[in-house]
Amino acid sequence: MEHKIHLLKNPLFLVSPNSGKLTKEEKLSQVKSCFLKLNPEIVIPKSPNETESISREAFEKNRLVVACGGDGFINLVANQAIKEKGTMSVLPLGRGNDFAKSIGILRLDDLRKAFENPRFIKSGYLDLYFKDKQKVCLTSVGIGLLSEAAFRASKMPFLQGSLLYALSALACFVNLKTHMYDIDFGNKVGIKERLVILVAACRPYAGGGMHIAPEAGKYKNKMNLLYASKVSRIEAIGLLEKVLGGRHLNHPKVKNDHYSKCKISTKEKNFWAPLVYGDGEHLGNLPVQISVGKSDLTLLIPNLS
Repeated sequence: MEHKIHLLKNPLFLVSPNSGKLTKEEKLSQVKSCFLKLNPEIVIPKSPNETESISREAFEKNRLVVACGGDGFINLVANQAIKEKGTMSVLPLGRGNDFAKSIGILRLDDLRKAFENPRFIKSGYLDLYFKDKQKVCLTSVGIGLLSEAAFRASKMPFLQGSLLYALSALACFVNLKTHMYDIDFGNKVGIKERLVILVAACRPYAGGGMHIAPEAGKYKNKMNLLYASKVSRIEAIGLLEKVLGGRHLNHPKVKNDHYSKCKISTKEKNFWAPLVYGDGEHLGNLPVQISVGKSDLTLLIPNLS
């Protein structure tokens, strides 16, 4: 992709005003100091709608957009990159940063290396179709305990990373719940079961670095689907410890497989059962149809070879 090198000369840095703990001034200072030679154009959008419109306009002009923020902010930019067949990169400034970790950009220095020694890759993602909207997910879609933990994590402003999500999950164990879910794979084989956790993933990390889906990406055109049936509180704590290290696939209550698409629904009316979270954000409520994205997302990452 040598023809994309010209993108490095006129990048647009979109900086989230809300992601992470740094102030807007600190974020601006970091970008300016690292990319001084580029005389970088840096924009701080005032809203999600403005983030989408600015990034869409930049992609239409064939500019590289660097999304500087957390997973939710990166998701907004990536959605436009997919639609406009644009190229983007990321600077992780959020509390989870799972997508950035999965592509090898953990800090500002990694992004600098991507500009100095660029590599352009095609990245997969998930398409989500709700009753009234369509969303994309770059990491993993969580339902059940994971969506409850993500909701609780959003209410804990002073923590970040896997510790934040681990504590949120532990809070969920106080009143550990299972919910009845229907999973339809478009054929006669489906699943109807009470589950505590349900995950559809295209990247291995979720929850600020939890290795939730070690086999995500194993098959190019399939998502990794994991789910766990009812466990006791003691079993749940042990399962969480295994998840942190990606050692949970052999747990007797965990099922792990790969599918090209699925539809997930529930008839339960409580608050938690229908929540669908992905990339650190509430994406919608069940029912949802999930499939592997049909287009590619083009990313700039460091060339470490």
